[in-house]
Amino acid sequence: MSLPPLERTAEESACAEALRVIRSRSGLSLKELAAQTPYSKSSWERYLNGKAHPPRAAVVALCRLARQSPARPLALWERAETARNRPPRPVAAVAVAVPERLPAPAPLSAPAPVSVPEEIPVREEPRRPALRHARTAAVLAAALLCTAWLVVAGPWRSESADAPADAPVSSEPEFACHGEPCTGRDVIATRCGMHPTTVSTHRPLPGLRIDLRYEVGCGAGWVRVWGQRIGDVFTVSAAGGEPQTVTVPDKYATGVRLHTPMVATDSPEALRVCVSLAPDGPRKCYPAASAATG
Repeated sequence: MSLPPLERTAEESACAEALRVIRSRSGLSLKELAAQTPYSKSSWERYLNGKAHPPRAAVVALCRLARQSPARPLALWERAETARNRPPRPVAAVAVAVPERLPAPAPLSAPAPVSVPEEIPVREEPRRPALRHARTAAVLAAALLCTAWLVVAGPWRSESADAPADAPVSSEPEFACHGEPCTGRDVIATRCGMHPTTVSTHRPLPGLRIDLRYEVGCGAGWVRVWGQRIGDVFTVSAAGGEPQTVTVPDKYATGVRLHTPMVATDSPEALRVCVSLAPDGPRKCYPAASAATG
């Protein structure tokens, strides 16, 4: 006999509703989401309708495509993830009293009449004490399970949206690409941007910061910028690779961390970033091996 499907928690429903709002604001169809992320059209349909709980990377990728901060959606995702991992409440076992079997009547030795008692007493087991004991045992079991779960889950903390990008990790992430297949791909969707190394930092203007970043597990690098303005253009390149560019299109791409697509390289020292600042600013290039400028 097949088990019934698990019901969605209130936290999962709230997370799915937030993702639907973000997708609506982005104007992207399910087909376009599938084309720009590692997740299929059918997977996005399940995530947005609450039929399946999405991976954390899918929430981050959707927020990036919608040019929205992932802080609140990730908070809702973490609450849903915690609710999904709650231990099930134990079901109290109910004791059922079974009456004793009556003895079989003795065979008649003669056709003489046999006297049968009008009423045969049946011993009844007391039920209320058994139910009370079962309920007490169930409450104690639930308390023990919750205590054990809190002890195990207490030290766990998921990475928050505002955590430092260079924070240490407890386990090696699984990357979606390595080397040349990473060229032109997004650092969030491929998980290459989880905990990379900052090769060098450059500050062409006050308030503008440019980081050359590299992930050895992906064999690729990219540029991350802060303090950019509308019209600024940033290009990352490496010897023998195809340069990758990001242009700041509108105000929604300012005031947030922005990054270029990746370029494959075996050496982080081979990375180079070129900057064209708006309006009509001169093009300046900075190699990764140069000292950070201020």
